[in-house]
Amino acid sequence: MLTVDAGQMLFILGANGTGKSSLMQAFASISNDKTRRITAHRQTWFRSGSPEFTGKQRADYEQNVYHHDRQPNARWMDDYAEQRAQMAIFDLVNSENVRAREITRAVDAKNTDEVAKLSAKDGAFAILNRLLRLANLDVVVSVEANDEIKATRNGSKPYSIAKLSDGERNAILIAANVLTVPAGTLLLIDEPERHLHRSIVSPLLSLLLKERLDCAFIVSTHEPLLPVDNPGSKVLLTRACVYEGDNVAHYDIDLLESTDEIDDDLKRTILGERRKIVFVEGVEHSLDKPLYSLLFPNASIVAKASCREVENAVVGIKSTAELNWVKPFGLVDNDFSDPERIADLQDKGVIPLNVYSIESIYYHPEVQKLAGDKLTAVVGGDLIEKLNKANNDAIKAIRDNAKHLSVRIAEKSARAMVFSLLPKKGEVASGGKRIAEIDFAKCAQEEVAHIDALINASDFVGILQRYPIRESSALDAIAKALNFANRSQYESAVRNLLVTDSEVVKRVRALLGSFPPELIE
Repeated sequence: MLTVDAGQMLFILGANGTGKSSLMQAFASISNDKTRRITAHRQTWFRSGSPEFTGKQRADYEQNVYHHDRQPNARWMDDYAEQRAQMAIFDLVNSENVRAREITRAVDAKNTDEVAKLSAKDGAFAILNRLLRLANLDVVVSVEANDEIKATRNGSKPYSIAKLSDGERNAILIAANVLTVPAGTLLLIDEPERHLHRSIVSPLLSLLLKERLDCAFIVSTHEPLLPVDNPGSKVLLTRACVYEGDNVAHYDIDLLESTDEIDDDLKRTILGERRKIVFVEGVEHSLDKPLYSLLFPNASIVAKASCREVENAVVGIKSTAELNWVKPFGLVDNDFSDPERIADLQDKGVIPLNVYSIESIYYHPEVQKLAGDKLTAVVGGDLIEKLNKANNDAIKAIRDNAKHLSVRIAEKSARAMVFSLLPKKGEVASGGKRIAEIDFAKCAQEEVAHIDALINASDFVGILQRYPIRESSALDAIAKALNFANRSQYESAVRNLLVTDSEVVKRVRALLGSFPPELIE
């Protein structure tokens, strides 16, 4: 028995004529009314960017579409293509209007806590714009007068979304459907790659799944990159099917519980074009990948668990002639590396950043000011006062954890000294000798003195650049001082700024260090 739970994505992958569309129609016909089908033959053009029917008409069309999708002929035709597009637009605008009414009621009731809570939670358009940017689409949409959705690109004047490209409208329709369905919905997405380049649709699907972990996804596709880029997904490989009349009598199917099992022939189809790939530290759900996706929108961001894995990936690609279509780069945290190690990484094409870790960027005072200013404009208060409190509270948290943080760096220093004693190439053959005594206590004392000096000077930037501040309570203290509910909300606000402001992207990227021009072009 095949099951797809909430928070899971099942891909149906196979060649033309192997039964993918029939399976999707079968899933639609046997599922309950909490199913949303996004068809391959969906209409991607709009008469306008505004909803064109009432709430009552929207509800009636929902029922009509539900019954239509359960019919056998829904596999190859759609009587409600135009209505589906308008329903998605209606739902997107309605979601924003509902949120606005909730905030207005809280303001009228002078409930400042509720206003702050509601304002800190992203609306549908904020989420949509963030996802579009992360999916390499440089377009920002908003709802304007008369509930019309308009778009801007690179600071242009707003224009109707009806004038967007087919791919842009397609991405918005898919995202609008997914973001506005009720919790517990089964989403059936048929060939999302139509009108969309795989460098866009692949991250878009991954991001939508993360946003709607309360829903289940079944995606039919010809594009093997999609399941490969979602390693936690299941894959149904359709090999062939036999029809009796309009119905399929028999399928030849393989169910793969892991995408690692996808046929090598399918994997090789991924190697079809040249593109930049940036390998970064972390995992799919860590802070690194979302930030780098916004700072380097013209590259594919691939998370690796450690610096060593980033290094191996870059070196491996560069040394393999068959992969000359890839331009690999590596970005790794500085981690207090010694100059010799940094030079070695740079020679291999791996760029050590000017920071200890990614938190050094998210919580840099300049970034704090940008994120705090945005929230203060909504909830009020004195931004300078909040920033001062954030710095003071962070310094206090660092002071409380100074011993632990200094020991961590002292250990790294001592290990670096030990590793520096290892023989270099040719030293053993030449009969070299090396004798050294490393005073671990002195390493610890020097590091304590160093962190105490930074604390006494209230030099938070210096602390950020040298110590693993995520191992203290400083980050939570900063978020709270700036009126964010928690670290997650603060970090989300930082990413939203990068979605909407290209100048902020440049300023934040500069905090990381310098990069080859071909990476940021």
